[in-house]
Amino acid sequence: MLFIRRNFFLYLLFALCIFQINAKAPENSRNAGEINILFASDMNEISSVKKGGYASVAYMLKQQREKTTPLFFFFGGGSIGPSLLSSFDRGSHIIDLLNAIEPDVMSISKRDFSFFEDELSLRSYEAAFPFIATNIIESETKQPLDGLFKSVVTQQGNYTIGVLSTLSDNAITEYNLKRITITDKQKAIITEAKKLRDKNVDLIVLINSSRNNDVFPLLMDNTVDFIFQKDSLALTSNRIIPQHPRHIFIREEDQFALINISGIDKKNQDLIKVDTQFYSYTDLDKESNMQKLVERYQERLSTLLDEVIGITRTPINTQRTLVRSKENNFANFVADALKEYTEADIGIVNGGSIRGENVYVKNQNITRRHIISELPYRNRILVLQISGIQIREAIENGLTGIDKALGKFLQVSGLQVTYDRQLPINERVISIKHNGEKLVNNKIYKVAMSDYLASGGDDFTMWQGAQNFVYRNPNDMLISDIVINYIRKKGKIAPKTENRLIDLTEPKY
Repeated sequence: MLFIRRNFFLYLLFALCIFQINAKAPENSRNAGEINILFASDMNEISSVKKGGYASVAYMLKQQREKTTPLFFFFGGGSIGPSLLSSFDRGSHIIDLLNAIEPDVMSISKRDFSFFEDELSLRSYEAAFPFIATNIIESETKQPLDGLFKSVVTQQGNYTIGVLSTLSDNAITEYNLKRITITDKQKAIITEAKKLRDKNVDLIVLINSSRNNDVFPLLMDNTVDFIFQKDSLALTSNRIIPQHPRHIFIREEDQFALINISGIDKKNQDLIKVDTQFYSYTDLDKESNMQKLVERYQERLSTLLDEVIGITRTPINTQRTLVRSKENNFANFVADALKEYTEADIGIVNGGSIRGENVYVKNQNITRRHIISELPYRNRILVLQISGIQIREAIENGLTGIDKALGKFLQVSGLQVTYDRQLPINERVISIKHNGEKLVNNKIYKVAMSDYLASGGDDFTMWQGAQNFVYRNPNDMLISDIVINYIRKKGKIAPKTENRLIDLTEPKY
């Protein structure tokens, strides 16, 4: 009996020790100080495999939210426009889709201003999550744009993350924004980061929509703990992307990132361990409810857009680098349509207004969908009466972005421009002819262009104050509708290049 009693007490003592060890286990286990963050961005086109992976993201979110590890979902913006459907609803469907998958926060990038400041504010009130943009203010009030925040504190489980967001410096000129001012990124981030530290957040994440690396030092000096960024164009440029485990950089259009962060310690961030996995939309299953919602929108688009309006007898390629760096046959066709519709002397189109990035083969049917995907902005045409010297200044301005394939590159109708891209900026134009005759500096020409260019977008300020020419056709038609009607009238089109833009650095064959 004594033996049994002694063994019973030994067993009880052993069990109590095991219980105490297990009670302390969560502090030392992998789950202690551990979170997951899903980061997605640039999902503006739901009908595109590369830019519309909402059902795939929803599938991953559902999987991760069923786990015990807290999950944050940060959406990097760049999605309200431009797109096929946003040309009708100005991006409301994107907010509808996001509300269904519940991001903790959405940062603002320049493409979210596709329909200007007021529409972005309206989208913010439709959203069940906050919009952030740390370095912009309204020019008059000096306060954040209506509906936007400079920083946001998000919480999942016992963990809090402060989120900041930077807007690109060139957003105002590229998108012709009138009501906002972009403030100094570093100062804005440092100021807001201090406020977040005072709130005792566990981590600070900066979502960077700029292509510059000027915020990277703020990671190195621990002003922020992570930088999240997506930029598929980095693959085709010579940019050097800083390499750091806490600089989460997505390089592929069809990818999002899932980041596991462990060892979180506010007193010593050097203990943090990071494991980042990148997932392609096409490699994942689709969450059924989200897929049904996407398909309903796609059905609406099909009803609206699948009408065949013509056929092309020549191949067409509207890839980004082509429409922004050299004469392009589709861009010529658009510029011709504007010139003919308004009976102007000259038609101009900025390459950045052509967004389809499609390839059309010879004898392919052209639908409304094709043209609206190419021209998704809701621009109308103005005809300005401007001088030859102003036209030359405009062409020079367009050529300033040729090396980086910026959207300000001009495609033309009624002109022949000879230039040398290797010459200094603003000295690249060699000659300009109008209908075979040398452009006259002090002569006034009627030039058809988008209202975006006419109001000074992309730094085209040289014609401010120019007199408007009232043309006979309705002036409330969208450019996309004008081009659609132009194709309908012709039935069969054959866009071509014809030495309208001659780069002397190009080899001659």
